[in-house]
Amino acid sequence: MVSNIDDLKEDVFEVEAGEAIGVYCPWFLRTMTSQPHRLEALMRVIRNRFPCVMVVTEIEANSDAPTFMDRIMEALFFYGSVFDCFEACIDPCNPNRITIEALDMRYAIRSIVISEGEERTTRHMKVDAWTDLFARFKMVETELSSSCLYQAKLMARKFGCESCCTIDMNGKCLLIGWKGTPISSVSAWYFLQEL
Repeated sequence: MVSNIDDLKEDVFEVEAGEAIGVYCPWFLRTMTSQPHRLEALMRVIRNRFPCVMVVTEIEANSDAPTFMDRIMEALFFYGSVFDCFEACIDPCNPNRITIEALDMRYAIRSIVISEGEERTTRHMKVDAWTDLFARFKMVETELSSSCLYQAKLMARKFGCESCCTIDMNGKCLLIGWKGTPISSVSAWYFLQEL
């Protein structure tokens, strides 16, 4: 664990000979898109550890649009679907829901709607934009198996929200949505070896 992502260096990882490395980035990289130098430094550290795979889970929205109206419309549809999902699936008194709504969502919505320039730290991007960004780091998307889609649909059925939860493949990645509005993407990547 590092308290500041700038402190993350290759030597903090204890990797034994012959050990395979996988990287999982759940809803994290989007926090660095407003600071490209930090994102680039992180990607360099990850690349230098030679992971077999990097799995990325990110919000599937475009709140990085340069115009205010595009950002607010995207936020309206995205967060409207998220709150509708919460209302249908999570008890209003659930402490996790209260924390997510009061802290995380409030901060993100405020950042998207009110902030400009470097102050706008919440910059969601759709998987197509991640594909373009990752290409700069010589990363290639690998296709998730049909088993992933099947497992995701089983999870939706388990929580009783199968009729409203939309789960589909979008090219090689998995898109999870609510009543047709994409909310999250799950994709897997690998680094091309240097020539």
